[in-house]
Parts: sequence; C-alpha cells; structure tokens
Amino acid sequence: MSRQLNHSLMARLKKTTRIWLAVYPTVLVFLTIFGDALKEFPFPMGVLVSTLVVVIIVSNITDPLVGKVFCHFGRTFRKPGLHSKAAPMANNTAPVERSAPSDN
Repeated sequence: MSRQLNHSLMARLKKTTRIWLAVYPTVLVFLTIFGDALKEFPFPMGVLVSTLVVVIIVSNITDPLVGKVFCHFGRTFRKPGLHSKAAPMANNTAPVERSAPSDN
C-alpha cells in the first residue's frame, strides 16, 4: 500500500511540475508583452483576457511541447500505455485480427 501511495504521489508531483513548466513561461512572456496594455482595463477584465489567452496557449502549445521534452528524459514522464508498443486495450481483451473479405 505504501509503495502504491508513493508512486501516486510521485506521479502527481511530476504532473504538477510539467504543468508549472508550461504555465510559468507563458504567463511571464504574456505579461512582459501585454502587461502595460492590460493596465488600461479594469482589473477583472484584464484577468479575464489574460487567462483566456494563456489557457489557450498552454493547452495547445506549451504543455504539448513540455510533454515532448519530458519524453526525451525517460519513461517516467510518459503516460502509461501511450508510447508502448503493447498498449493495453480499454476492455482488457486481445485485439481481433480481421481477414480480408473473400470474393466467393
């Protein structure tokens, strides 16, 4: 039980680190470029605009990029089954081989 808990904790720590490495540089660059322009808006509107843009960039660009970088550092950062040749089936059944249709 302790080993499973330790594995779960390490997986969460790695996931948290990966997300932070995707979000922090994105926010830093965004605020460096658009920080002065956002001061013109009321605070809630500036936060709305910045989070809208940052979430889109992180979801579609920086998180996948950080994920690819992490994959080069070892198997510990890969999602289980995603990169292996023998990925487990969703319903734990063996894949069914289909034969070509016969011309009878």
